[in-house]
Amino acid sequence: MQSKFFTLLAVAAIGAVSFAGCSKPADTSSSSSTDTSAASSASAAPAAAAASSEPAAASSAASSTTASAGDATKGETIFSANCASCHGAKGAGGGVGPSLKGEKSRKDTDAAVAWIKNPQPPMPKLYPSPLSEKDVADVAAYVESL
Repeated sequence: MQSKFFTLLAVAAIGAVSFAGCSKPADTSSSSSTDTSAASSASAAPAAAAASSEPAAASSAASSTTASAGDATKGETIFSANCASCHGAKGAGGGVGPSLKGEKSRKDTDAAVAWIKNPQPPMPKLYPSPLSEKDVADVAAYVESL
């Protein structure tokens, strides 16, 4: 009887730690990454339009393609702040979350984005808050690079 009690207590403690560790509130690195990416996207659009001799529709299509592509470098920073507590510092596994090494062989980028946006438990749902659409794309690009 006493061993069942300690087993239940241990399971409850692990669950509480995993929930608390994986669902951290947004920190400034995640939100500043969003602000920075929005500013760089805004400055990239005029540059693309000026460089292109195509009509305005072509330059806006190029801007939307650039905006949807993730930046693995920014994704690493966001991953460190929001995902590493469960998946390990470099995605090699951290106890609660599985290793994400070689994830590219299991999921393409679109599938990785879909999983981050709508994960299955015990992974916490971090989209749309604290992670933005761009943050998700950046994290997916980083995970695909592991």
